[in-house]
Amino acid sequence: MNQLKFISGTKEEMPAKYLDQLFALMLANYKEILKSDPPEVEFYKKRWTLGTSSDREQIFVLVLNQDDKVLGYGDSSWNIKYDNLDKAWFWVHIAKDERRKGFGKRTLKEILEKLPPQITGIVTEVFGETDGVPFVESLHMKKNYTEVLSRSDLTKFDPEEVKKESRKLKQQTLEKGYDIIYIDNMNHVLHLDFVKYVEMAQEIWNDMPLEELTYEDEILSVDRYQEMIQRQVLAGNHIMSFVAIHKETNEIAGVTVTYINEHQTKIAHQQDTGVVRAHRGKGLGLALKYQLLEKLLFETKAVKWQTGNAGSNEHMLRINNILNHKPFTDVPVYEGSRSDLLKRL
Repeated sequence: MNQLKFISGTKEEMPAKYLDQLFALMLANYKEILKSDPPEVEFYKKRWTLGTSSDREQIFVLVLNQDDKVLGYGDSSWNIKYDNLDKAWFWVHIAKDERRKGFGKRTLKEILEKLPPQITGIVTEVFGETDGVPFVESLHMKKNYTEVLSRSDLTKFDPEEVKKESRKLKQQTLEKGYDIIYIDNMNHVLHLDFVKYVEMAQEIWNDMPLEELTYEDEILSVDRYQEMIQRQVLAGNHIMSFVAIHKETNEIAGVTVTYINEHQTKIAHQQDTGVVRAHRGKGLGLALKYQLLEKLLFETKAVKWQTGNAGSNEHMLRINNILNHKPFTDVPVYEGSRSDLLKRL
């Protein structure tokens, strides 16, 4: 039987000699849960170098056997500013041939014991049809939300037909009193009132369905949002945003954002899409997404367009259906009590 050793602590406390093994497990983890080829290993190296944002803290756990082989890892992060300061998110991955030996629960226990005292709530997610499902269900956490992940095959679109539809939808929004502008990476301040943009983003974030999750509303300051964008760019992401603006009032009405990482150029990852309540019912969501689709087809190497939405978000799921997004997995999100979990472990 393996004599396990656990190394836990911050990123800086993880011995560099184990990092190549850790990154290999991260690659395997991605392929298992997302059912597609992972980004290049340079992506994980770059993300490790960047570390976490200034408003969060993070710890890691490495699981090693007596031969110094990394059998698995866990990590946890939590907010130290703004909102939801009592919750921590965790993830555990054990190499496939080392599972069902209790290593996952021992890793989780190491994580829970390392968290600061203010953390009372624990959150995790699992990906459908993976070993994570029975693992998390054995913890008796409550499933409070389900994300639906879907992909659209960009090679199936006729680019000229998409361009035609994109231009038609844009013209319709112009006739309804809206402009649609494009923003590349961090150039918001060159095109619009960035403070108002962040306020719009916060409204959209907090208007997304939470189902039964017990999250507080997120506080999105200019500094917080700007750091988020900066970190994404430093991680090798090209961020493409289309924004709808009401011409008469200059109000920012809606947005759609997608990024492509330089170490995974064939997959476009959808981030936010939303229209503030006061401007809904004008077809802005679909018009914005079509501008983005046109850009992906004509200006990128992406062949897949991946997105995720709450299973209860019928409006956005309808738009995804129009854009040929096909669901490929569900991602349930579970919440539990830290103290209860420790008792079970």
